[in-house]
Amino acid sequence: MLEKEYHGTIKQICTLLQSEPTSDVIHGLREAFESLSKQLKAGPFLEVFETTLSNIPFAALFSLLAAPDNRLVVTVAEVTGQLLKPVTWAMVHQTFEEYIIQGLDHPHPVVKCLVLDQFLKCEQATEPFSLQYGQHIWGCLESKSDNDATKLAKKVLEHLSAIGMAMDYLLTGESMSIVRQLLASASESQRFRVYDVVTAATANSESAFEFFRQEGIVDAMLKELSDDDVLVTMNLYELIPALCTLSVPYEYLDTAGVFRGALEQINKTKGASGVTESLLRVAGLKLFSRMVDDKGVQAAAFLEKYAIVPCLGEMILAADASDDLVVTAINCLGAIGNSSDALEYLATEKTALKALVSVYGRSIGYLRIECLKAIACIFGHSATPNKVASQACYNLYESLADGKFLMSLVKEIMKGFEESCVAGLAVVQKMALHAWGVREIASYQNIVGFLLMRDPSRGRLVQQWQFAAIETIANSKHAEAAFDADTFAQIQKYVKDGPFYASVAPQVALKSS
Repeated sequence: MLEKEYHGTIKQICTLLQSEPTSDVIHGLREAFESLSKQLKAGPFLEVFETTLSNIPFAALFSLLAAPDNRLVVTVAEVTGQLLKPVTWAMVHQTFEEYIIQGLDHPHPVVKCLVLDQFLKCEQATEPFSLQYGQHIWGCLESKSDNDATKLAKKVLEHLSAIGMAMDYLLTGESMSIVRQLLASASESQRFRVYDVVTAATANSESAFEFFRQEGIVDAMLKELSDDDVLVTMNLYELIPALCTLSVPYEYLDTAGVFRGALEQINKTKGASGVTESLLRVAGLKLFSRMVDDKGVQAAAFLEKYAIVPCLGEMILAADASDDLVVTAINCLGAIGNSSDALEYLATEKTALKALVSVYGRSIGYLRIECLKAIACIFGHSATPNKVASQACYNLYESLADGKFLMSLVKEIMKGFEESCVAGLAVVQKMALHAWGVREIASYQNIVGFLLMRDPSRGRLVQQWQFAAIETIANSKHAEAAFDADTFAQIQKYVKDGPFYASVAPQVALKSS
């Protein structure tokens, strides 16, 4: 019986490993490992895997990762990664602890990534770990520019924080020494990698936030807001909502004046048309619109304290506002209205929703589409809307297009342009979450007829949204009472047949004479 090809490759590697590392030997190892990599991928994997490991110890593989030949290092790292795929984290930790730290400190990013990948296999805080790992993983964040190793190191730190290992293994005194060195860098990218991890670690742990606060790292983040660099401020505004998922971090940032400063900045740049001012204004608006979704924030109280909603209304209606600013304000209003508590505040405050109604009434083209997207967000604030918020949605519905919103909506959908059609159907689908919405849809035959008519020329995306609207109607407990029996049966059949169903016309065979 002929020897399988990979047996010869493994024998060749074993022979070369026992030889002096001359340039010819290094070249031979490189070619042999390239062949073994291909053979591992081709399979049978388990057979090649077992034969490889029974002949080539991991210690030998790791020793080659220090070879002076770049191609050899890359190929050996690839083979080692393939061999480690089925190995659990517990086995990796138990067998390769000394190699893990060497790999994390390795100058070659491919080797760093090989080792960092293993940490993603650690899936619960009860798994074995070492106090020594944390500082070396943090050290992998060091680089002036992003690369595969820094991105993976950040992912690993965020992953380990999410499973509850931050306080025990990642926030040691040695680790904090590395963190301070990283933060002392003039590299914004490097500092923000640390801030990203800090944010992820505090998302589920108030004790982690308290630790970072006591270490001065939270204040170091907030100090960055006084920087004149607009990109630094924008990046921090992106992080702050994620940092405030719990009440303690929010209260600390609130006391520190973060949101007051952001609102002042928005008001200060209202009439400005410069690029820097525009970027800061947009970043500030997005910050407030994202804050209302945070669990640590009471949305209505937050919006009452910081008058961003009237500000949005002014921007939407401002005669000298650019289209981009109006669209941003509309988008932010939709995002705020997507929170049930915030929606109740909007219904009481009224000015911003009135501004949305006004712009919808006089707009055409893409601006009207943006209005529809915002309306869909507001109507779809919850899959099970409460009575107060649902009533607020109905009041908005009645005020749109002088009380003829559904007629206006059908016209938008019937235009045939994919974007306006999808936006319109999204509104219909969100309306169907409400009892009043189902009744309104059922009472308007044009929209019902359009929804039930299958037309492949509408495109798959439109068909998907058409199906979503029908499915939401069918799932409503109010649908059977709202529609006549025949229409309700058609709705149920539509859902059963799926979004892309096409009836097949019978074919007649023609006999040639």
